[in-house]
Amino acid sequence: MPEIDLIENDVHYISFILKEKDPTTGAISVYDLSNVSQINFYMRKYGSTVNTIEATCEVVTATLGLCRVKVTVPVEGTYSSQIEVVESGQTITWEGPVINVIGEI
Repeated sequence: MPEIDLIENDVHYISFILKEKDPTTGAISVYDLSNVSQINFYMRKYGSTVNTIEATCEVVTATLGLCRVKVTVPVEGTYSSQIEVVESGQTITWEGPVINVIGEI
């Protein structure tokens, strides 16, 4: 996932297209979200051991692997993120973008 820049205290949707790699062919395709029971988003400031944001994503277009989460952007700093999909008794986790939060002017 790429890096994104956000401004602290903004209320913002962060969108994701989840993809998977076929272990046999190496082909990359979108992950179909049609049968997921929940998608979670986690955001943690570098150096911390506690999540700053824990939120549930909504599916935008299931067959395109597109989901989004609405967050209130936390204080200035650099954050890691993860997207966790719960489906059929399994949990699959994607590395999310690095989020650079810039202070308000």
